[in-house]
Amino acid sequence: MYDSLWGVSCLLFVMGFVSALTGVILKYISGRKDPYARRVQAEVVDIITRPRSADAPQTEFRNNQVAVFEFFADGRPVKVKDTADTYPCPYRMHQRVTLCYNPARPEQFRIASRDKRKLIAELFGISGVVLILAGCALFLLYAARVEI
Repeated sequence: MYDSLWGVSCLLFVMGFVSALTGVILKYISGRKDPYARRVQAEVVDIITRPRSADAPQTEFRNNQVAVFEFFADGRPVKVKDTADTYPCPYRMHQRVTLCYNPARPEQFRIASRDKRKLIAELFGISGVVLILAGCALFLLYAARVEI
């Protein structure tokens, strides 16, 4: 019985280490491919109305509403307009929104969202920690000579 606890705890250690290492590698790869490396809290300072583009479907709404975000990049204020073609605007005045922007050109941005690759990397990391802790618990049971 003790040998099986030892074997299972070693297996959980190895699986946890591999899972945590996979999470770190996936997080590194997904962060390296993303040109929008910096995250910042931006504030909606204005909501403007503008005509829809010519290729937009003809609906009862001839205009769309665009949020204007303001944030600081390297100590200087930057104002950018949302690119979404929506009516009404999904944001309200003075709302705080997390943006990801290109450090070389802060005018290039996107609204931060949960990236599936980063979520998978986090899940691998969390499962690695859980497996390692389970391996520790079984090893302690083995060391204490507890019968299950």
